[in-house]
Amino acid sequence: MSPASEWEHNANRLPPEEPEGVPWTRYLDVVKRHALFIIAVTVVGSGAGYVASKRVKPVYEAQATVWINGSNAQQQTGPIRAQQLLPSQSWVELLRSFAIVDPVIRELRLNVNPKVASDSVLFRGFESTDKLRSGAYVLKVDSTGARYTIVDVKGATLERGTVGDSIGRNLGFSWLPEPRFLTRGKKMEFSVGTVRGTAGSLLGHMHSTLPDQGQFLRMTLSGSDPNRVASTVNAWAQQLVQSSGELKARHLLEFKKTLEDQLAVAATQLHGSESALEQFRVHTITLPSAAPTPASGVSPTDPLVSSYFQQKVALDEVRGERTALENMLAQAKGGPLDPQAFLQMPAILNNTPQLRAAIDELSSRQAALRTEQQFLTDQNPRVKQLAEAVRVLQQETIPRIAAGVLAALRAREPELDNRISQQSQELRAIPTRATEEMRLVRQVVASENLYNSLKSRYEEVSMAEAQSTPDLSVLDLAAPPQYPETNDRRRLQMLAVLASLGFAVGISLLRDRLDRRVRYPEHATRELGLLIAGTVPKFKPTRRGDFQLALMTQAVESFRTLRLAVRYNFPADTPVVVGVSSPSAGDGKSLVSSNLALAFASAGNRTLLIDGDVRRGALHTTFGVPVTPGLVEYLHGAAGIDAIVKPTSSENLFVVPRGARNVRAPELLVSDLMTALILTMRRQYDVVIIDSPPLVAGIDAYALAAAAGSMLIVLRPGVTDRKLAAAKLEIVDRLPIRILGTVLNGVPDDGAYRYYGNDYDYAGAGTTEPMSDVATPGGLVLRA
Repeated sequence: MSPASEWEHNANRLPPEEPEGVPWTRYLDVVKRHALFIIAVTVVGSGAGYVASKRVKPVYEAQATVWINGSNAQQQTGPIRAQQLLPSQSWVELLRSFAIVDPVIRELRLNVNPKVASDSVLFRGFESTDKLRSGAYVLKVDSTGARYTIVDVKGATLERGTVGDSIGRNLGFSWLPEPRFLTRGKKMEFSVGTVRGTAGSLLGHMHSTLPDQGQFLRMTLSGSDPNRVASTVNAWAQQLVQSSGELKARHLLEFKKTLEDQLAVAATQLHGSESALEQFRVHTITLPSAAPTPASGVSPTDPLVSSYFQQKVALDEVRGERTALENMLAQAKGGPLDPQAFLQMPAILNNTPQLRAAIDELSSRQAALRTEQQFLTDQNPRVKQLAEAVRVLQQETIPRIAAGVLAALRAREPELDNRISQQSQELRAIPTRATEEMRLVRQVVASENLYNSLKSRYEEVSMAEAQSTPDLSVLDLAAPPQYPETNDRRRLQMLAVLASLGFAVGISLLRDRLDRRVRYPEHATRELGLLIAGTVPKFKPTRRGDFQLALMTQAVESFRTLRLAVRYNFPADTPVVVGVSSPSAGDGKSLVSSNLALAFASAGNRTLLIDGDVRRGALHTTFGVPVTPGLVEYLHGAAGIDAIVKPTSSENLFVVPRGARNVRAPELLVSDLMTALILTMRRQYDVVIIDSPPLVAGIDAYALAAAAGSMLIVLRPGVTDRKLAAAKLEIVDRLPIRILGTVLNGVPDDGAYRYYGNDYDYAGAGTTEPMSDVATPGGLVLRA
C-alpha cells in the first residue's frame, strides 16, 4: 500500500468556488500595486485638462426687458387705435425672425471678427454686400504704407490696392478704413461670415420668455464678450420696438386703403342713386300723382294705397336682391365671394348686420395678412392663421350668411306677392311711377347710410394712423455683466482629473484581470482548489545585505505555523514525509523546505532534508556541507546511506545533498532505490522533507512526491503562473499523491494578505532573545 492511501481523508483538492460579492479588498490592492502608474496617468491627464481649460471661454449673459402695451385680455372692441397689433406669442416669433436679426448684425457688424480685439476700430464703416464671400483673410500693408494686400489663409492673393481706397470690393466688402490705422507693415487677421449664417448662430444664444397673457418680454443673450453681449441685446430690443412701430403703421395703412376703396364704391353708388331719383322726378314733375310721396313729408290720404305701394316696393326690392344674390352665388361657383359686390346691394347690408360685420372683418384680416407677409414667410404660424381666417370668411362665413339671406328673401317673396295680388284689383289705376319713386327714394337712403358708415370708419383709421404709438417699448436696457454666468474651466479641470484617474484605475483593473500570475489568496483557494497551509513573508535585506530581526522573527513564526499545519496532516504515531515543489523555478520551494526542516528540528524532531533537485539543487551551499557524496551517488550505488547523510550546524537537522550532476540522474529518481531510501528514512527520522525540482522541470517532482506520498505546493504571489499551476496540478491529481496544501511565499504584509501575517510584538515589546535558525536566500542565518 502506498503512503498516500494510508488515510481516508486523502482528498487532493477542493472544488473551485465562485467568488461572492464585490472584491473590494482586491480592488484596493490593485490600486496600491499600480499606485505609481495611476499617479503618472492622473498627472498627465490633469495637465492636458489644464491646457485644454485655457481654451474654454467664460459665458456671460445680458438681459433686456420689453414692455408690451396691452395684452389680448385687455383688447377693446372699439376703435382701431386701441387694439393690439399681434397676439402675445407672435411677438416672440417676430423677435426671432431674420427681419429683426439681420439689421442688428449689419448695424453692429457681428459677422466680422478680427483676431486681435484692438483691430475692431478698423471696421467701423464696414458693410456687407449681397456678393459677400465668407472666410478667413489677412490684410497686409507694405513697408511703405502705401499699398495693401488681402490674402486667404493659404496665402493666395485675393486683392491688391492703394491705402485710402475702398477695400474688398471683389470680396463683397463695402469697407473704407481710416488710413491712419493702416500703418507700415500692418498685418491683421480677420474672418467674415454671411449675415444670415451669423444670424442663425446668434439665434442659438438668444432665449426669450413671455408668460401667457403677460406684458413683459424678457430677452437673454449669452456670449464670451460681456460688452458685446450687452450692446447686441440692447440693439436687438430697440430694433424690435422700431420694427413693431413700422409694422403697425403699415397695417393701418393697408386697412385705410381697403376702406378707401370701399368708400369710393359707396360714393359712386350714392351718386348713381341720387341721379336716378333726380331724373325720375324731372320726367314726372308735370304729371299728376295719385298720392303724395313719402319724400314730400306728407302722409298718404288712404292707408290702403300707402300699404299697397310700400308692399309693392318691398316686393320689387326683394326680387331684385334675390336675383342679385342668386347671380352672385352662381358666378362664385362654390368659391369665394367678392365682398365688393355687396356694396351694390346696400339694402341687404343695412338689413343684415351679420353680413356687414363679416365683410368688415374680412377687410381687416386681409389688411393684416398683407402686412404680416412683408415680414414673415408663408410658413409662419401667424401668416397661416390669418390666411386661414380669410379663407374661412370668404368661402364659408360670408357664403353661409348670403345663403341664409337668399333663403329669407325667397320665403318673403311669395308672401308679399300674395298680399299685393289681393290689393291689385283696387289699385290698378294708380300709376306705377309712385312705386318707382318710392323705390328710388329707398335706394338713395340705403346708399347714403352705407356711405356715411364707411366714411366714419375711414376717419377713425385716419385718426389712428396719425396718432398711432408702437405696441412695444424698451423697459430695461442690458448692462455689461461683471461676472460670468458659467465658467467651465474648473469643471473641465476637475473632469480631466477624475477622467484620468478613472482611466488609470480602469487600466489597472483590466491589467489585473488579464494577469495570469497568482496575486491573491483566492487564486490559490477558489481557482486552484488548494488549502493555504501557511504563508511566508518577503525577505527584504537592507542595503548591506542584512535582515532585520523583526523580519526574521516573523519568518520563524510563519514556519512554526506551517510546521503545525503539516504535523497535524499525519497521524501522531507516523513520521512526517512530504515533498516540497512549485509549478516553476523562482517560487521559493528550496527556501520553504529549508526553513520548514529547521522549524521541525528546532522543535526536537529528528529531521532529514533531502535535496531532490538533482539538476540545480543548492541546499549544500545553504547549510555548508559537501555536495558529494549525495543522492546521485547513492542512486548510482557509489555510496551508502551513512555516507550521504550529513549533519548540519543546526541541532536535529541532517541533510542529503544532491550529489554530482549527471545527465541520467532524473531517471534514477523513479528507481526502486529511491523508494527504498524513503522507506528507510521513515524508520530512522521523525520528519523527512524532500526539496523537489519544480513541476515544470519534468517527472522529477512527480516521482519524488509519489515516493513520499504527500506534497506541499509553493506559490509566490506576483511570480507563479496560475495557468501553468493549474495544468501541473491536473497531472498531480491523477497520481497517488496527497496535496497537503499550498505555501504562499513572499507575501506582503498588507492588502489581501494582512490577515495571514503574525504580530510578534503582541506582548508589547519586541523580542531580543535568539529564537531559531533561519535559512535566507543568501544562506543560513544562525540563531535569529
